[in-house]
Amino acid sequence: MNTLYRDGNMKISVYADHAPVHFHVRTPEGDSAVDLATMTELAGCANRKLLAKAMDWARANKPLMQAEWNKLNGV
Repeated sequence: MNTLYRDGNMKISVYADHAPVHFHVRTPEGDSAVDLATMTELAGCANRKLLAKAMDWARANKPLMQAEWNKLNGV
C-alpha cells in the first residue's frame, strides 16, 4: 500500500490489487474503494464529505495515481 495523499482525517492509498484500477479512501467513519477511470465508488462507507474531497484531489492527480497503480501491479 502506498499512501499518496493525507489531509486531516482522510487518507488516499493505492494497493497492489485487483482490477479495475482504483484507489482507497480511508476516513474515521469507514473506507471506500473508488474506480480511477470513472470516479465512482465501487464499495465502502467513507465519510461523504471527505470522499468528495478525496475525489477532487484524485481528479487533479489522476496521472500520478495511474502511474502508482501501474508500478505496484506490474503493468
